[in-house]
Amino acid sequence: MTRPQDAKPGGVRGFELDCQLRFAASLSRATAQEMLRPWGISPELYGQGDEIRGARLTGDLDPAHLREVLRAGAESGLLHSAEVGRRGFLRSVTGSTEWMPWRRNVVLPWSALASVELEEGLRYLLE
Repeated sequence: MTRPQDAKPGGVRGFELDCQLRFAASLSRATAQEMLRPWGISPELYGQGDEIRGARLTGDLDPAHLREVLRAGAESGLLHSAEVGRRGFLRSVTGSTEWMPWRRNVVLPWSALASVELEEGLRYLLE
């Protein structure tokens, strides 16, 4: 969720979901988009043609829904790993975004997915 902490004529800063997914196997562009449709956020796909290996999703997502779509992706064998958290950003009036460094990383197995809370600045690495 974008929560502007400081709205200025020069831009906005706050925290927003930043999720990077690595697929277990390459997918076609159409299949990757279809598999990510339940997220409700437009993905940025990594790869070319029918060799899509991952995706990045940013925006606003309820933590319970996030855990649900991550669980479904892991249980179906779609996802190999995920990096997810609420990352700090600075967004200028022109729309360019600068992401702040993560404060801390937490490495968890998929079986500990219920432990993922979207604490600001914390990145969860699920493997």
